[in-house]
Amino acid sequence: MTEKKYWIWLSSALGAATRVEEILSAFPNPQTLFEADRKTRILSGAFTKAQLDRLEKASIINAEVAVNTCFKNHWSIVTPDDAAYPSLLRHLPDMPLVLYVDGDISVLNGKVAIGVVGTREPCRDSRMIAHKLSADMARAGAVIISGGALGIDSCSHEGAISAGGKTICVLGCGLGANYLMSNEPLRREVSRNGAVITEYPPLSSPTRGSFPERNRLISGLSHGVLVVEAGEKSGSLITARCANNQGRDVFAIPGSILSTAYMGANKLIKDGAKAVTNATDILECYEMLFPGKLNISEAEKSEEIIPEKPQRRKSSASLSGDKQKIYGLFTDEPIHPDELCAMSGLPVSAVITALMELEMDGFIEQIEGKNYILR
Repeated sequence: MTEKKYWIWLSSALGAATRVEEILSAFPNPQTLFEADRKTRILSGAFTKAQLDRLEKASIINAEVAVNTCFKNHWSIVTPDDAAYPSLLRHLPDMPLVLYVDGDISVLNGKVAIGVVGTREPCRDSRMIAHKLSADMARAGAVIISGGALGIDSCSHEGAISAGGKTICVLGCGLGANYLMSNEPLRREVSRNGAVITEYPPLSSPTRGSFPERNRLISGLSHGVLVVEAGEKSGSLITARCANNQGRDVFAIPGSILSTAYMGANKLIKDGAKAVTNATDILECYEMLFPGKLNISEAEKSEEIIPEKPQRRKSSASLSGDKQKIYGLFTDEPIHPDELCAMSGLPVSAVITALMELEMDGFIEQIEGKNYILR
């Protein structure tokens, strides 16, 4: 087995989401590639000039630091020559050369894996759907895959854990990075009930491109991907597109045609994704392919009550006038200024002024679509 540091060296030199099948065909052992001179690398025909330059600049010392960091934190390093490397990823042309793992990635072995993705600002119903379907599928024996973000991702991980099932979180940054610390407790729970994994070196921060790159792994690890709520430009549609390109099944929860929040999911269904309303709609697609691995009756009999997400309302005792009136109209759902105008009877200028002051005072925050939510 090749030393991990050579896989890490090659991965850092090439970057995430690089097509590697030709490179691994020419150099199955990255240590051999590391020890080869530039002429040998050129004659292989496997590299572009830019890649050759990056190979020469990549530091083996940085790779050794990554190995030591993982050792100190009890994180595993899984590479393509390991038996623990997920079999579904081996068939991807841009398979990751290194997976850093906090937890037990072997929970995927022989199991049906379903990715669950959607918006970071879901409505109450979508949160409940993601939680319930993930719990039902996990209870039936499936592993739930998601990205650890706010919204649908978190609901899917929480649902799987609440059912005593297994779940995998795929990060767009390195393990131990100072990223979305409000979800750190959830990531710890995921690592105890599955694994948190990433292809990025320990402590590395996310970049603009790391989340789209990460999305191909959510779909790549999954046999099918469920989109719960997605607008027309939702990042979860990237995951659905990756799933299509990888030959995975795509499922979607249908939503109101009057709401822009469901435009992406509804379009997926129009384009061929399977519309689903319960866990059985998904699991029945895999029952014959995985004999003895799923107990669909467990999903069908579920009647669990999903806990309400606690409302984040602050005391309004310090507010008065228009600000108090507008703040009193907020619920746990996103709301648009036009709705607030209609509900309050106040002129647009007064509503906008109140919203700006409430945001500056830390009571609310603006999100996509010019909507506002409680902070």
